[in-house]
Amino acid sequence: MKNRVHRHHRIKGIAALFLILCAAVLILFRVSISNARAEENLPEARYKYYTSIQIHSGDSLWSIAETYMTGEYQNIYDYIDEVREINHLNGDYLQAGSKLCVPYYSSEYKR
Repeated sequence: MKNRVHRHHRIKGIAALFLILCAAVLILFRVSISNARAEENLPEARYKYYTSIQIHSGDSLWSIAETYMTGEYQNIYDYIDEVREINHLNGDYLQAGSKLCVPYYSSEYKR
């Protein structure tokens, strides 16, 4: 009779240990899936660069912004304001043949 009771307690202990291990595996699996999903949603790294462009007849700050502005700017006015600031411009007048420094963003890392 003692053997039977001892065996019964041993089986219950093994079953409890098995259930705990299964729960731990499920928790680890769920955490790893959550981490994988979080990594998938990370935004791509973007780097800010500047380039020099030559102004052509008919160019305007607006047309330049339409060409070089990327999604990091709230709107075209913010981009134009930054171009004005970088180039120390007080107004909208651009001289054909002159150069202008314009910012842009890229996911490519350049040294």
